[in-house]
Amino acid sequence: MEQSLQDQYYPNGTCFGCGPGNADGLQIKSYSTDQGVIATWTAPEKFDNGFGFVNGGILSTLLDCHSAACVMKETVKRYGDFCIDNFEHFDNNHPVYLTNQINVTFRRPILLHSEIELFSECVSWDDNACRFRSEIRFNEKIAANADVLWKRFRSRN
Repeated sequence: MEQSLQDQYYPNGTCFGCGPGNADGLQIKSYSTDQGVIATWTAPEKFDNGFGFVNGGILSTLLDCHSAACVMKETVKRYGDFCIDNFEHFDNNHPVYLTNQINVTFRRPILLHSEIELFSECVSWDDNACRFRSEIRFNEKIAANADVLWKRFRSRN
């Protein structure tokens, strides 16, 4: 079975949304496609908004962290393999990009315990910043989408 991008490049990561090492987190597992990255995910009870739907903050995190998987894919394509756990990315050979801005639009609520589909694609990329389009689909309709801007982190040593 194909390994997720998170398990491949960030196996001990503790990020709440995408870190395989965070047992209390969302545990997103994203997979590369020709067009971008895809994933499926199901919300447990603990992410209830109080009305039987998935909390909007959780949906925003899914959109952000799934775009992070697309950043991983694009970084590997441009700079070669790496492992974030080894901090190899804090140099010019494997730069790190961090979320700078996310603009989320909620279109329809998502019921708890329902499988959703995530998609993210790279819209633009340069050495200093990159932009991604991410979406969540529920019952084959867009439930939320986001425009996510990532900026390159440069150490100020």
